[in-house]
Amino acid sequence: MSEKKRNKSEERYKVKIFPVPFALKELKENTTFNTNIAPKHSKEEIINQALKLHSEGNLQEAAKYYKYFIDQGLKDPRVFSNYGVILKDLGNLQEAELSLRKAIEIKPSFAQAHSNLGTILKDLGNLQDAELSYRKAIEIKPDYAIAYSNLGSIMKALGNLSDAINHFKQALKLNNQLSVAKSELIQIKGSICDWSDEETHTIWLKSLGIKGTAIGPFGLFSSEDNPLNHLKRSKKYYQEKYTRPSKDITYSKKNKIHIGYFTADFRKHHPVMQVISPLLELHDKSKFKIYLYSFPPEEDKYTQIAKNLGCVFRDIRKLNDIEAVELARSDKLDIAVDLMGYTRYHRMPIFSYRVAPIQINYLGFIGSVGSDTIDYIIADKVTIPKENEKFYSEKIIQMPNCFIFNDNKEEISKESKFRRDFKLPDQGFVFTCFNGNYKITKKEFNIWMNLLIKIEDSVLWLYKSNQLSVINLKKEAIKRKVDPDRLIFAEKLPLKKHLTRLSLGDLGLDTFNINGGKTTSDALWAGLPVLTKIGQSFIARLSASLLTSIGLTELITYSESEYEEKALYIASNPGEILRLKSKLKKLKETSPFYNVELSTQDIENIYLNLYKDHFS
Repeated sequence: MSEKKRNKSEERYKVKIFPVPFALKELKENTTFNTNIAPKHSKEEIINQALKLHSEGNLQEAAKYYKYFIDQGLKDPRVFSNYGVILKDLGNLQEAELSLRKAIEIKPSFAQAHSNLGTILKDLGNLQDAELSYRKAIEIKPDYAIAYSNLGSIMKALGNLSDAINHFKQALKLNNQLSVAKSELIQIKGSICDWSDEETHTIWLKSLGIKGTAIGPFGLFSSEDNPLNHLKRSKKYYQEKYTRPSKDITYSKKNKIHIGYFTADFRKHHPVMQVISPLLELHDKSKFKIYLYSFPPEEDKYTQIAKNLGCVFRDIRKLNDIEAVELARSDKLDIAVDLMGYTRYHRMPIFSYRVAPIQINYLGFIGSVGSDTIDYIIADKVTIPKENEKFYSEKIIQMPNCFIFNDNKEEISKESKFRRDFKLPDQGFVFTCFNGNYKITKKEFNIWMNLLIKIEDSVLWLYKSNQLSVINLKKEAIKRKVDPDRLIFAEKLPLKKHLTRLSLGDLGLDTFNINGGKTTSDALWAGLPVLTKIGQSFIARLSASLLTSIGLTELITYSESEYEEKALYIASNPGEILRLKSKLKKLKETSPFYNVELSTQDIENIYLNLYKDHFS
């Protein structure tokens, strides 16, 4: 940010003080809080009780305690700051912002209030103002570790990755037990393929998010294939962050089964939107009444597509969690499907309160959410075999084929493309991996470099996630005595053009801890065979599920050595890659893999059976 812009933003920040309207609609009268106890207890005792209720997930009751002080005209900045945090946790971000600004108005030197305000501004999408809030907190309290970590998250969101790393490291210098900073540092260094601290990170992973403070589990999926650790992190995260007073939902008989899908991902190019659209369009509307509860950060033309799929569309972006819950309950859902888990913009509290008698984890979060209010997870026999069911808090529902919908209508551009158009050699074997660079670890990269050394004139075609990952991967290639120019990086393209260029590759190489999902599906649709190594976690078994469904099980390997040997064999034998591509072309027309009509029937049968089991 330029100095001129920063000064202007700081000036706006300083004067942006509003009167605070404290009248939450969701604070019901049937609370256990009794204002008559206030005179009998000290202010500190009442604040401590509010903090206890907050930690237990009783947000409405905790809010009543702070509301009592505010109504009495008390000018205590802690009350306004704590109340703002509760409002945030209830989903009332605008009111939360006002409450934090009131705390700062009362006490401008209140570092924690500045930091809390920064978090709310970040959730509102005001990243530059959030940055200023965190910097102000650090200015007031230079040893404020969590503010440095929060500032690192903002720098990461703004794309300033080197600055972000420095801020996370500073946070850990000030507090070497700060779990969130450790997690963020592992994630960001993974995203730029900087493996210099791998030994330290491996030690951290043994207890990170399992002991000490809970952290979001999704960000560490790419760091280890350990489903037990994934489950432990999810359980702890849910218990500490999203426990709410849950309500049993009474079933009401209807002519159609009411199903609600909840996501922030009805938006541009998101894989969930691409995968789920055929199901929503093909649902039998004579048997099912489908509700879509949408809360993207911004709507776009893809959101409009979702609105036109013949479902009841609910825009709940401006509703807080309580209001969203009440709306969903008024729709009398029989089955609620969370398409997000703990991915970005999720609203897990909606499911914590419970909005339907049956609640399902599906598609967006490829793992267990560790919640006692999510009853089921949809998978298949490959992604969650019987022996792995112990790693999931949910009951397992298995689709007969692949759990992912694979659209058979994805358009492939007819525009003629040549290798030279993408800086690929006209001759020589092209290994490809279009998975995000954050999925690449030393293990698969070592194998890939061995392949380039052994297969003369071969190249590795990778997706370019960011410039630092390009620099680091080329450095890693040099360390392994491979010409860095044999790594060729591809820019993002519209899907139909991307599908066309995929056909120029010879063999797709999958990543281990997180497989390609939509990435592998796209490659297969484009006619590019993909080699995978099956792991233990749900997310490390995705490609194996896709290959099993389409009928290319010979491309599933079970160890790193087998993965390398098979890739070497395929690349050394031109007839083998021709055979695989020819087989794939035939299978696309005959296997159930791209039969979205069949997949829709399969998932509808699952819903019907659940309905009968629960309500008959």
